[in-house]
Amino acid sequence: MMRFLQISLLSLLLLSCKSYQIENAVSKESSVKEYKNLYFSDSKTDYVYKATIDVYGNQLSGIFIAKKINDTTHRVVFSTDFGNTLLDFELSENDFKINYIQEDLNRKIIVNTLRDDFRLLLRLSHPVQEVFENDESIIYKSADKKWFNYFFESKTDKRLTKIITASKSKEKIILGFESKNATFAHNITIQHKNIKLKITLNQITN
Repeated sequence: MMRFLQISLLSLLLLSCKSYQIENAVSKESSVKEYKNLYFSDSKTDYVYKATIDVYGNQLSGIFIAKKINDTTHRVVFSTDFGNTLLDFELSENDFKINYIQEDLNRKIIVNTLRDDFRLLLRLSHPVQEVFENDESIIYKSADKKWFNYFFESKTDKRLTKIITASKSKEKIILGFESKNATFAHNITIQHKNIKLKITLNQITN
């Protein structure tokens, strides 16, 4: 019995210490030191989406607008279909300002999670530590505080298709993109693995 417990504890320890790896990906030599996500980079464009936020069994729907207001900062507004503002943020790599947030959303865990999600979604430049590849993608690994972001760029058309945020051992967030070109994503999903939060953005066209 003691030997069985020792083996079980050792197996559990090995599993918990297993490092995160992208399936079927191998290391690739590359001189790239910076990856740029161009999807929200144009200051002349208002990025307007029909948005749905599912959070802990509750669903909010409305209009999501992102606008690059200077070289480092974006403004994000999420409102109901009737024009009532639910949140209004200004954020950059190092700064974060709440212009308005509805009382029901004004919870620290929600605010911090949305801040980090939008910051990753909108940030232009990311330092690259390692590069990998699989059959479909070139994958750029970037350190982000205590996490790592993996940017999946399609080999066929050079478009960003996915971002995975992971710890050293497991996935935390998956961002998926469907894009018309390398500079505009018309469908975006943000799916959390450890909390019940999913954000869906679909471009509104005239």
